[in-house]
Amino acid sequence: MLTRRRLKELARLHQRKYREALGQYLVEGVRLLEAALESQAPLVEVLVTEEARRRPEVRKLVARVSVPVAVVSEPVMARLSDVETSQGVLAVARLRWEAPEHLMRCRCILALDGLQDPGNAGTILRSAAWFGVEAVVAGAGTVDLYNPKVVRAAMGSHWDLTLVRAGDLAALLRHLQRKGFSCYGADLEGIPAPRWQPRSPAVLVLGNEAHGLRPAVQKQLAERVMVPGTVRRRATESLNVAMAATVLLYEWLGRCRQW
Repeated sequence: MLTRRRLKELARLHQRKYREALGQYLVEGVRLLEAALESQAPLVEVLVTEEARRRPEVRKLVARVSVPVAVVSEPVMARLSDVETSQGVLAVARLRWEAPEHLMRCRCILALDGLQDPGNAGTILRSAAWFGVEAVVAGAGTVDLYNPKVVRAAMGSHWDLTLVRAGDLAALLRHLQRKGFSCYGADLEGIPAPRWQPRSPAVLVLGNEAHGLRPAVQKQLAERVMVPGTVRRRATESLNVAMAATVLLYEWLGRCRQW
């Protein structure tokens, strides 16, 4: 049974500072709980409503859970949920940030330089995991990768990626260059993606939705790359950053498989 104190803690996990303080975040929905169990994610507890527990697929998932399971009321679930219509299933997991040293083991790294939209960030994580990126670095000003909206859009990709934070992304890129990494950045003024010849190991950097890559980060790049369109129209000056990232990841990781 949830205590009032614990319920208050869980409700606060919608805020970044409390996620950091408690070292926990929320995982909502049947599909995400299933993904968490498949990936052996570090779960802390699971909450379900009585109505949700009656559903066969939820009963099967709950039977696989090795952490405490609490049955909560619909109003309590609504208070904790981040969506308009909750599925009545919510898990709490431990935050997992790795030290930058873990990047030395990787061949393909994605870095986010001030990316702010949670939906974009989650979609990018999902694409990164799909195409085989090993690590994602969140630079300063980037949305919290454990934001509930990011977690929902990523659809379990957090547990397939090494996640690292960098207060000074430019400094980290310089360090990686000294270790033999080639650094590339997505930029509208870059070379067309089909002409891109990335070397391994490599880092691809994605910038802020409105302002792109910061000058300090651009200075660390061996090359900038862009997704060419067929026609430039005023209404579509560029692709959404998540869409561009997916195209570039396809170009990049297709080449990575040949290394």
